Amino acid sequence: MERLNPRHGGIVSGLLFAGFVVFVVMFVAGTIAFKTVRVRSLDGPNGADVAIETPAGRLNIRARDHMSTALAGIPVYPGSYRVKESGGANIEWSSNDGRSDKNIYLVDGDFRTKDSARKVVEYYRSQLPSLMIISENDRSTQLEYKHGGIQRIISIDEKDGETRIGVASIGGRESN
Repeated sequence: MERLNPRHGGIVSGLLFAGFVVFVVMFVAGTIAFKTVRVRSLDGPNGADVAIETPAGRLNIRARDHMSTALAGIPVYPGSYRVKESGGANIEWSSNDGRSDKNIYLVDGDFRTKDSARKVVEYYRSQLPSLMIISENDRSTQLEYKHGGIQRIISIDEKDGETRIGVASIGGRESN
């Protein structure tokens, strides 16, 4: 009669026990997170608001269908028309201890004009002197401007007899 090695059964049962312990720990952590994290959402006339409360603090996200690009610090090209309403969001983190509070604004806009792309680029270069040209070819220019923790991006494309102007701003709100 052949004797069974008791070590073989010990390894399998040890792995099963370790898997069970990991499952229990993850279940307990998930239960704690489920009970301590609260998510609230509210749809309003200007967009959707979401609030996420955690033990470390609160995250508020306020989406807006209508935000002014002036808030972003990017002037609207004179004589251009808005293709779609500018949208954006305000993302605000408030920590429980108040040490790591952050506030970020996102704003975008899409405009059109009959003026040439060259004329539009010249306008923005005169309005925002520290604007940098990131990329440029015969019909498309990407501009970037960073100031006071805010990054502004302006995309200018000439197509089908008109110039398309896309603007976006990411960062905190500039102080007045």
